Amino acid sequence: MGSIRVMVIDDMTLVRQGIESLLRGRNSVEIIGEASDVQAALGALTQLEPDVILLDQDMPGLDTPEAVLLLKRQRPQVEVIVLSESSDEERAFRALEAGASGYVLKDISPDNLVRAIHGVCDGRTMTHPYITRQLIERFRLLMRERTNHRDGAHFAGLTSRELGIIVEMAKGSTDREIAKKACLGESTVKSHIRSILRKIGARNRTQAVAYILRKGIMR
Repeated sequence: MGSIRVMVIDDMTLVRQGIESLLRGRNSVEIIGEASDVQAALGALTQLEPDVILLDQDMPGLDTPEAVLLLKRQRPQVEVIVLSESSDEERAFRALEAGASGYVLKDISPDNLVRAIHGVCDGRTMTHPYITRQLIERFRLLMRERTNHRDGAHFAGLTSRELGIIVEMAKGSTDREIAKKACLGESTVKSHIRSILRKIGARNRTQAVAYILRKGIMR
C-alpha cells in the first residue's frame, strides 16, 4: 500500500507549512496539497485526490460542520480530521455529526497525528482523549436511561449489545479489538455494525456515533 495522501486546510500559512514540515520524510504519509480556505480546497479536490483532509476548526466565514459537509459532498470517500485549538465538546460532536472522522488538538505530537491519520483510514473514529471521555459518559447515561425506560426498550431499536459496540466505536476501537472485548467473532462484530448502520440510517461508524449522541441528548 502506498502512502496516505493528506491535504491541509488552514487560513494561516505558518500552520500549513508547520504541519507539512512536521510530517515531511514519513514514508506512510504524504502532504499532497494545502489550501487557505475551503473554496480553494474544493477546487483542487478532484485533481489532488487526498485520502485525508486536516481541517482547521476556525476557518473564517464558514462553520466547521458546513465545511465538512461541502468537502464530503465533493469527495465522499475522503476522511476529515478537524484540528482545534481547544477541546470544545459541543463543536466536536457537531463536526462528527457532519461527517468528520476525527477531532484532535493542534498541540498533538507528530507521531500521534500520524496515528490519527492512519486510524481514520482504517475506519476508526479518532478524537482527543477529553472528547472521547465525554462520548463515553454520554453513552453510559443514554444506556442507563434506555435500560430503565419502558421495560428495557432501546433507542432506535438498538439492542444492548449494539449500544455496547457503539461505545467501543466511540473509543476508536477496531473490529478486532471490539470482538476480543465482547468475546465475539470479528465477523459477528461486522454484522452487528452493519445492523446498527441500517437501523439508524448512518453511512459509516462515525456518523452512527454522532447520531446516537445527538438524538440521545435532544431527548
